[in-house]
Amino acid sequence: MKFNYKLQRLCGASYGTPAATGSGILSSSSKGSNIVFTSDGNNVLSPVGNRIQVLDLLHHSCRTLPIEARSNIRRIALSPNDDRLLIVVDVNSYAMLINYHRGVILHRFKFKRTVRVMKFSPDGSKFAVSFGKGVQVWNTPGIRREFAPMVLHRKYTGLVGDVTTLDWSSDSTVLLAGGKDCQARVWTVDTVKDYEPWTLIGHKKPLVGVHFEDREKTLAERHQFFTDNGNTGSTLAGKLVARCYTVSEDGSICTRECRKEVEISGNSGDSKSSLDGLLGNDAVDFFSGSNGRKATSNTQRQDAVTDQAHDLVTGRWGTTSRHYFSSNSNSQSVVSTSYSSSHSLLVVGFSNGLFGLYELPSVSNIHTLSLSHSTIGTVSINPSAEWLAFGCPKTQQLLIWEWRSETYILKQSGHAYGMRCLAYSPDGIVVATGGEDGTVKMWNSHSGFCYVTLPKSHTAAVTAVEFANSTVVLSASLDGTVRAHDLHRYRNFKTYTSDIPCQFISMAVDKSGEVVCAGSAEPFRVCVWSVQTGKLTDVLTGHVGPVSALAFHPVRGTLASASWDGTCKVWDLYKSNSVPETFENSADVVCLAFRPDGNEICTGTIRGLLRFWNVEDGTLICEIDGQKDIKGGERCVLIDVVFTNDCSYVSKNHLIKSNLLF
Repeated sequence: MKFNYKLQRLCGASYGTPAATGSGILSSSSKGSNIVFTSDGNNVLSPVGNRIQVLDLLHHSCRTLPIEARSNIRRIALSPNDDRLLIVVDVNSYAMLINYHRGVILHRFKFKRTVRVMKFSPDGSKFAVSFGKGVQVWNTPGIRREFAPMVLHRKYTGLVGDVTTLDWSSDSTVLLAGGKDCQARVWTVDTVKDYEPWTLIGHKKPLVGVHFEDREKTLAERHQFFTDNGNTGSTLAGKLVARCYTVSEDGSICTRECRKEVEISGNSGDSKSSLDGLLGNDAVDFFSGSNGRKATSNTQRQDAVTDQAHDLVTGRWGTTSRHYFSSNSNSQSVVSTSYSSSHSLLVVGFSNGLFGLYELPSVSNIHTLSLSHSTIGTVSINPSAEWLAFGCPKTQQLLIWEWRSETYILKQSGHAYGMRCLAYSPDGIVVATGGEDGTVKMWNSHSGFCYVTLPKSHTAAVTAVEFANSTVVLSASLDGTVRAHDLHRYRNFKTYTSDIPCQFISMAVDKSGEVVCAGSAEPFRVCVWSVQTGKLTDVLTGHVGPVSALAFHPVRGTLASASWDGTCKVWDLYKSNSVPETFENSADVVCLAFRPDGNEICTGTIRGLLRFWNVEDGTLICEIDGQKDIKGGERCVLIDVVFTNDCSYVSKNHLIKSNLLF
């Protein structure tokens, strides 16, 4: 048998940072990462922990990229137009440069400071990252492996607080960034003669979004609605050359415009000075690496259309309007924004689970909807502006909304406080999971999506799930109940309880699906019920520690139980007053498994020691010390063991850094 396993997809979460059981770290403590659409708008890249899910919205399927970050992912960026490069940055500022189409890591590097925001330029030639109170702009490397592919273009400073948001102009020549100091700053990417960076003020709270209006729309509006002097209906005088929007946490949005006075050419001396200015700009463009203007004659130089960076020279920025999304900024605050410059649509996510869709520059509300009771940590809009993506880190919710038809394209959520247990259906198509939040979810193993969350019936964490058959799933909980769920009607149709209060931490169902057993943590016993009648038929006692695992013999009707008291007992349920056979271990037994033919039983201890016993005579066959294999220098606990179908191998599932590996 060859162990050339390849990860196909993650199952259990579509967004956020799933919390592992026993880690003490809840998913709500993570701020989550951003969500990115591909250039065609049909796929969504959603970070889950330290991996990335790619969700195909047309075929309703998902896959997981074969890359793994060192820790939870904080930020991702995908190159525009061709989607060839993907940059991933984790919470410790370690970054990976990835060939997205092939799923190959091209380069690893580390930023010296925390990266809060990262974005490619519209032309894909550069990308900008926040660097404390400044911004770094890097040249985009190629898709081939290079010794030093990362080349820093320039650093931009001037803000007093840390940078929280940034945006590029449509022609990739101007950079706009906002920070915690409630200010925004405008830089030119390349050096432009006589240009001085502007600082835009006027907000009372930190900025969460800054967005440039598409330059073609700005110029079209200027030529269509403005007179020769460029001023009709605006408080600012001069010709309109640029417009941007800044959004702060208190729900205020400011419209900023850059205008410049119309130059009236006089005598030939003025023409000569203007020509000298153009020549001087060309010299600056040459030495700064910018393309600048492309003209071949003096006449063409005077009539050439400049880029936005050169338009801002001698221009003055001002605030033309201010709007508020909500009259009460104390009840809700703006957490995330996304802007489609080609369609002039702004999506705003609020802290109370609301989102709003607005048309700019009028800031008219198109749609408002409540998606969740938790904060919407990130929003994104696809290139066609038809689908909106929302991510809620606390509940691990991923929502894709089509605003025109007001329907969900995709709606997924994981367990709020981590996954506790799982079980495969007999046909292997469905995976049932139980979580710390007391819910049971059903997942399609082929698509990777959760297709139903069973009505919550448990009042405590679900500790074990098992399939009685293809239509019935059983769940055990710390609330002292075992519940049977119908997978046709998706309801709880029977509840099994003990004669005294207890907490069930393990469960097993026999091969016929007629008997269900559950082991408790306190008192230390095993309860046996009839699945059909729901009556408690027997109570097995003898352990002096919590019953951590149960398993039925594949052929006979015997039951094996493992306990923290260091013993494994084999019970015959169909013989009254029978004495169980006991297998002694050197440490707490946390898991067990029968070999498929039933001749051997394997027990695993908390120290990583596997012991194989002969079921017939109770003799020890062999031992495997797996502590060194699974430790890896970190705290580890063996949690499960399973045989392969051909009885030739046994696999160990273990807990490392509180992340479940299976």
